[in-house]
Amino acid sequence: MTRKDTAIEAFEKGLDCDKAVFSAFEKDVIISPKEDKYIHSCEFPGLPHTKCGAVSGSGCVIFHYKENVGHEDTAEEMWQHFKDEFIRRHGSLKCKELLGYDLSVRRDAIEVVENDVFMKVCSKYIEDAVEILEEILKLS
Repeated sequence: MTRKDTAIEAFEKGLDCDKAVFSAFEKDVIISPKEDKYIHSCEFPGLPHTKCGAVSGSGCVIFHYKENVGHEDTAEEMWQHFKDEFIRRHGSLKCKELLGYDLSVRRDAIEVVENDVFMKVCSKYIEDAVEILEEILKLS
């Protein structure tokens, strides 16, 4: 199974976008018990909750990969490369802009659920996040 398959399967089983992306890379990073708590909340430092979950999950992957496995680039360089490529592909890092709905507005949140927008739209962002991460981390 590919990392994309792993991420999509996790997403379809009910994991949030951020955790679905991270799940695709769990075997590639060394995670200590102390870090495990951080990962399950999967909030990348300095990343407001308005960001796409696939983006914030990617930040978690980059941070943990760099800290635990190493890489010739700095985490900041890797993170900037990720953001630049995601924006090139999708035009934004913000969930509201990518979904076309403001989840802080009750009516929009209900509409997203009723119309199954997450499954229809977010899987592409998850797949692309995994693909970009594989390129950045030089994983196949």
